[in-house]
Amino acid sequence: MTEEERRELLVDEWLIVRNSGEIPEITFHSALFYLQEDEEGPGIELTDEEVDSLKEAALARYHEIIIRDISLENYHRSIYRGVRRTIYNWQRCQAFEERKSVSCDEFCETVVRALLLFLHDGVSAAGRTLPERFINCTVGELRKLAEDLQIKPGQLPHDIARFCLQI
Repeated sequence: MTEEERRELLVDEWLIVRNSGEIPEITFHSALFYLQEDEEGPGIELTDEEVDSLKEAALARYHEIIIRDISLENYHRSIYRGVRRTIYNWQRCQAFEERKSVSCDEFCETVVRALLLFLHDGVSAAGRTLPERFINCTVGELRKLAEDLQIKPGQLPHDIARFCLQI
């Protein structure tokens, strides 16, 4: 295999991981398996840098889908899954980062800003351009996410429970 063929192969796999579905870690591991172990794959040994590049693609996808579901501009679009999905994807991303020894501090700050903006702007739009209960998780689940993100209870909008699922 030439260097150019190898580079093209890795770019293709990077694109597959980067544009994967809802669980990028699975696509990441599938790419590693295909490239290194699959009988029908190229059977190459990846360098640390190549593995890191695929790992970064998976993290970028996690980051994209986490923010997607706490962005009001997506609320009425078919790609929107809501805060509950953000919670699941945040947990998956955290676990992936922990297993792969990657820091998420910088992205955590991005999520905090995006979530607080979503909540504050959503409360203002609730009952007008958004349903009154526009948050598709319970207040307990939302508070747990806020705690995981180190958001203080006072930073959440007043009476946030009114806008959450009631179970």
